[in-house]
Amino acid sequence: MPTGRHSKGRAADDQGLTRRRFLRAAGVGTAGAMVAAGAVVGQAGAQVEGAAVPGGSAPKIPARRDVVRAGGQAAAAVQALAVSGPLSLHTISPQRYLDTRFDGGGPFPPQGGGTEFFIFDFGDPDYFTGGVANEVPPEARALACNLTVTGGTSGGNLRAFPGNSDVIPLVSSVNWVAGQTVANFAIVAAATPNEGDFQASVGLFNASTRGSVHVIVDISGYFL
Repeated sequence: MPTGRHSKGRAADDQGLTRRRFLRAAGVGTAGAMVAAGAVVGQAGAQVEGAAVPGGSAPKIPARRDVVRAGGQAAAAVQALAVSGPLSLHTISPQRYLDTRFDGGGPFPPQGGGTEFFIFDFGDPDYFTGGVANEVPPEARALACNLTVTGGTSGGNLRAFPGNSDVIPLVSSVNWVAGQTVANFAIVAAATPNEGDFQASVGLFNASTRGSVHVIVDISGYFL
């Protein structure tokens, strides 16, 4: 089984180790819209047949980890969602960085009634195991990615934002109805090592108040 980052004092061979970690935000929606490189590029309206179905054997998806942190002041989050430029796009070989159907952590539970969200360190040099190199550097300030949701047990929306955000934004990255598989391309701002314990880190939040959903993230580029 792939292992996640283990800087939090857990053994690398611990089968319960996960790369998914929790952050607690100060509030939901108080930051308003995401701006600059944190903005979402329009959603694909139709259902994407088979978009979330990998061919052949299950991909090598890293495990997740859980850490709870207290959020800071909500006022600081507006700046955290913005990315100042100019930035340059660097393309990479498209790579699946997250698939909750195979990473051992299960689907995202409904989080819409809370202030905790999952954070993923997509720039962690050790993100992949088995000699697979991670082309996303820790210093990446935004990511170009395809976000796919599938198997939602109720309608909802996914929100993607920098991992150091103190609040959860109102803007959704992809919307779905129960049982739908749908994808959307987005450019999402990321938190870097200059901002704390982050490595091109992105927060993800299932804004549904009732149903769980599987989430897939395919990254094709980053901004520096």
